[in-house]
Amino acid sequence: MIPLSQTQARGPELQKKVSFWNGLGLVVGMMIGSGLFSSPGPVLEASGAYGTALMVWLVSGLLALCGALCYAELGAMLPMNGGESVYLGRAYGSLISFMFEFVTIVVQKPGSLAIICIVFGDYVSRIAYHTYFFNVPHDSDSAVQLADSVIPFFLPKLLAIVCLCILTLINAFSVRAGIRVQDFLTVIKVLTAIVISVTGVVVLTNKTLVVGNSFQGDPFAGIGSINFGQFALAFYSGLWAYDGWNNLNYVSGEMKDPHRDLPKVIIFGIPLVVFCYMLSNVAYLAVLRPEVVMHTNTVSMDFGKKLFGSAGGIIFAVCVALSCFGSANASVFTGARIIYVSAKQGHIPSFFGKLSQSRQTPMLALLLQAVLTSIMIMIGSFKMLVNFYSLCAWIFYFLAVLSLLIFRYKEPDLKRPYRVWLTTPVLFCLVALFLCTTPFIEAPIESLVALCSVLVAIPLWFVQVKYKEALHAGWNSK
Repeated sequence: MIPLSQTQARGPELQKKVSFWNGLGLVVGMMIGSGLFSSPGPVLEASGAYGTALMVWLVSGLLALCGALCYAELGAMLPMNGGESVYLGRAYGSLISFMFEFVTIVVQKPGSLAIICIVFGDYVSRIAYHTYFFNVPHDSDSAVQLADSVIPFFLPKLLAIVCLCILTLINAFSVRAGIRVQDFLTVIKVLTAIVISVTGVVVLTNKTLVVGNSFQGDPFAGIGSINFGQFALAFYSGLWAYDGWNNLNYVSGEMKDPHRDLPKVIIFGIPLVVFCYMLSNVAYLAVLRPEVVMHTNTVSMDFGKKLFGSAGGIIFAVCVALSCFGSANASVFTGARIIYVSAKQGHIPSFFGKLSQSRQTPMLALLLQAVLTSIMIMIGSFKMLVNFYSLCAWIFYFLAVLSLLIFRYKEPDLKRPYRVWLTTPVLFCLVALFLCTTPFIEAPIESLVALCSVLVAIPLWFVQVKYKEALHAGWNSK
């Protein structure tokens, strides 16, 4: 993200109030989101077998852990707010840093927000139609339920845009209102994930509850026929669920003791999330048939319905919809402030950096974000947006971790309170390079659009940064 400290040069320094437990809550709260409730189907569909799918979930978690450990060294070495923008600017110069800022504003934040809103729309539309068909008998093992078959194709997207508009209005009305909504819904999100994980333990210890047939047959059936592109797409869906592992570095400058607490939070927090996700996926697979898991973006509702009946399914769906609403609210809140800071720095038109005089909220920044997100909601599906978003994100994850190796070579005397093993960034960079190249095989359209979205920032950098003063001087002289 863009360093907020750059906009506060004349004001007081941000206070160091983030403790170890605050950081742990931040990592767990940011990582657990809509991916846990929507990604299991795409992962299983791309991997083809339950053993391969669970392997993808585990490896995705370990990759997130490796990346976070590399970020821990960067964050302890450069304990400033701003995350990737700080590391990229120092390692590669203003062009790469500007490209990251541009892609964050135009692609990553609107893309991730669109994905969350679409999941919200999927769950709410199913809540409405399953409530209407509550007393109609149906096959609970069917991949497509009666209620699903009559849901209008436009309804989930319409509900997604309604969700976006409501959250934009809340955050435009009051900063405090947005924060209060976030605090309440974060608790629901984490509790829902804990309930599913605990249910997974109960299901594993009580064989009579294992009612699905996902665990029958070869756990790695067909793994030899899966090409690299399919594996990359499976990992994209899994890694989307773990997205947020880098967020603690954005506030490392506000940690009481970043040298000590930053690595500890990562070492304890991410394995906790991985454990939660593994248990949840085992629970899904133990209760549901693989066809059901593969063909739904609302796996938690099917899970609740299978174990506790139609009422249970609706209750689970309501909790997940509220969780997605909370995740979307957090994304709206932070995304608008990235636009605001970028406008203050002169990287985008300055009027996006203005606050409402009456509400003291960045209304124009919120409006720009809502427009970009609405476009993505209307033209994209869940899987398409995950692929599109993930390629853009992993290009910069790769460059950020590569900067660690550059700093070790070019600036060996920098103070490094925490030092990760050299094999960790090397392994991460190799896997990230794989994830940035192989999707062009299986998802060429999304991959090309994502690549073009990154490259279009280059001419804008010449106009907005490198030759900005010369262009303004030439324009004013006319």
